[in-house]
Amino acid sequence: MNIQNYFEHNQTLASGAQPTIDQINELKKQDFEVIVNISTPSAKNAITDEAIYVEKSGMDYVHFPVDCSHLRPTHYLTFKGIIQGFENNKIFVHCGANIKSSNLIHMYQVLENGKNEEDSLNELCKIQIPENKWYDYFKSMGMKGIKLSNN
Repeated sequence: MNIQNYFEHNQTLASGAQPTIDQINELKKQDFEVIVNISTPSAKNAITDEAIYVEKSGMDYVHFPVDCSHLRPTHYLTFKGIIQGFENNKIFVHCGANIKSSNLIHMYQVLENGKNEEDSLNELCKIQIPENKWYDYFKSMGMKGIKLSNN
């Protein structure tokens, strides 16, 4: 997949940066059924009519903007509900650069799927190194908030 920072977390869940219209069509060809956009509408690379393009392609679309400057418990809890609501579908989650999306998926993998936090963090760090605010958020939501020794 040619989407910036694209990463397959498992067979039914992938994340990446904002896809272009052509990349949205490519996601459909790759059997994705749902696109979850957690970018704010003010993101520099946002596509104004993304919902229209996604739905025209036959996929479901959810837009849940997350402002990572003001992380609250409701952000993760709502994200969890969205992912669980589509648990039998192939889902692509994105934000502007796959920072917020990969952090929330890391949390989901640990808190809901029982993945080892260090293993999940190693996977996350293949995409990006979280800022300290994310480690604080991980802890506030019940994770250990561990950092790798090279972070």
